Amino acid sequence: MAGARQQEGAVTRADARRLPARVVIVWLLGAVWTLSIPFAAAQSRDERAVRAAYVYNLIKYVDWPAQQKELTVALVGDTATGSVMEQLLNGRTSQGQTIRVVWPAAPEDLERCSLLYVAGASEGDTRKVLERVKGRSVLTVGENDAFAREGGMVALVNTGDHVQIEVNLETVQGAGIRISSRVLGLATIVRPPGKGGN
Repeated sequence: MAGARQQEGAVTRADARRLPARVVIVWLLGAVWTLSIPFAAAQSRDERAVRAAYVYNLIKYVDWPAQQKELTVALVGDTATGSVMEQLLNGRTSQGQTIRVVWPAAPEDLERCSLLYVAGASEGDTRKVLERVKGRSVLTVGENDAFAREGGMVALVNTGDHVQIEVNLETVQGAGIRISSRVLGLATIVRPPGKGGN
């Protein structure tokens, strides 16, 4: 009986890859959209707002070694993305934490952030930024399809009409960060080159 209930309404990884981004977002929230109507409207218009929604939802399913009352999201790269992230996320709360978005992130912001978002940077620039937070419990999120393979933790990659989540689980675990199995079940797990990655 329990098995039947699990199968009923279950979303497989293959199914999730075919779903539009907004559907996957709702699933990640347990089918309860907690943001305001203006946020949802913006999400339907703008790919950057979709990514902001992913970041907001991701925060709900991540445990850092030391949880603070304020969670700082530092953004480097594309300024238009920074503007959208600030507009839609700054001041919101998640799991009892107030989200604070800083962009463009200064070196000192990288020292105290919990989440680093790399928007539209080249692979070379991405590696330099990741070096700045290496060895710290900072969740790194990027947009290009090489991000997770080059040492980033979570990549939000465009695949057709939706966003696919890629996770470098080895890097995540090495930073002492835990990502819920609810996210990992929808994600593609990637490995760095030389460790079975492609």
